[in-house]
Amino acid sequence: MTTVITRLFKDEKTARDAAGRIAFLGVPDRAVSVVAHKNKATPDEVSARLSAAQVHPSAVEAYSQHIAKGCAAIIVRATYKPLTAATKVRAVLTKWDAVDAGDVVDDYFVPDGPEKASSILADHPLFLTVRPSRTDYEGGPVTAGMGFALLRPHKAKRSAIRGGGFKSRMFWPMPLLSTKTRKKSVMSGGRFMSKSFWPAALLSTKKRSNSVIRGGDLPLSRALGWPPVS
Repeated sequence: MTTVITRLFKDEKTARDAAGRIAFLGVPDRAVSVVAHKNKATPDEVSARLSAAQVHPSAVEAYSQHIAKGCAAIIVRATYKPLTAATKVRAVLTKWDAVDAGDVVDDYFVPDGPEKASSILADHPLFLTVRPSRTDYEGGPVTAGMGFALLRPHKAKRSAIRGGGFKSRMFWPMPLLSTKTRKKSVMSGGRFMSKSFWPAALLSTKKRSNSVIRGGDLPLSRALGWPPVS
């Protein structure tokens, strides 16, 4: 939505000052208009400029009469840029005394965008529809008129090569996947490489002992015959 805010000031300089302050807020220049009396401008021309700037219809005639006496109107079409633009514009415009134009609408909402989508042609013809001179033809897609099929049955493929082959087989004739049972060793017979230079068993099945001294958990002093406490 766009908020159209209009004010009438005593002269063009005041209106220009207000427009400059509004532009300082970040409102785009194209969203701000100043309408003042120009030499040889007729009342109808001033009214047309006010309407083009989106002044409310209830205010066009009153503004036009005041502009003919030397006043100037400022029109701001506030959108989302900057945020809360309408609130900021209203606050800025209170810094100047506005001319009372009577019972007019000087702040209202207008919908964004055109009411009807534009067209390059008035009757909206169908560009891809065959229109022959036959009277029994009811219309249809241009592809049907040319004999083209609109849809083709989809065939699932596993390869981009004709015949379903894989590109790798063109230079690698061996199977890509093997069905052989996986081995734990790369050496023939299932041996481990460590056994080739270490003949002893890698793992022991003996029961673990809590002492490195034969006989079990005996202090070193007992093995030498010394009493543990004197």
